[in-house]
Amino acid sequence: MSDVDAVKTFKSSRGGGNPPPIVIVAPGSGAEQIMTIADPFTRLASSYERDRLSYWQERKAKEVMMEHLNCGIRISVVAKECFLSRSHFSRAFKKATGHSPRDWFQLARLTRAKELLEQTDFSISRVGLECGFADQPHFTKIFSRHFGMPPRKWRVKDVVVN
Repeated sequence: MSDVDAVKTFKSSRGGGNPPPIVIVAPGSGAEQIMTIADPFTRLASSYERDRLSYWQERKAKEVMMEHLNCGIRISVVAKECFLSRSHFSRAFKKATGHSPRDWFQLARLTRAKELLEQTDFSISRVGLECGFADQPHFTKIFSRHFGMPPRKWRVKDVVVN
């Protein structure tokens, strides 16, 4: 390989933020020197990639959780579907979505509950059961904590507003 001026930009998959690092190598430098200079940057990029879910893993995890809204699912089972350990999956999922898998799952259940309250005349107990909550008091407690009012009051408010 002949010695040439080399400018190598290492692109990060991370959107926004700091611009990617640029390594400028002086004339007469060989490929070995370029790799020595670039090595810390490639390790940072690959470390960042390992800490995140790939697009397909995030999509698969959400799909599996949505299929089990009414009955629940263990995080270890979702992690297995993504070919990751439970702990690595949990960290990567939080990095990708901003929520732990448990919190995301609960938010998905509550969102589904709101849809059922809007679109059906199911009792509050049935809505809770359809969304995987153990019983109506537990559903009401979690719903109230998240939305600031119990499901019955939210349903009445929604009917009055619409």
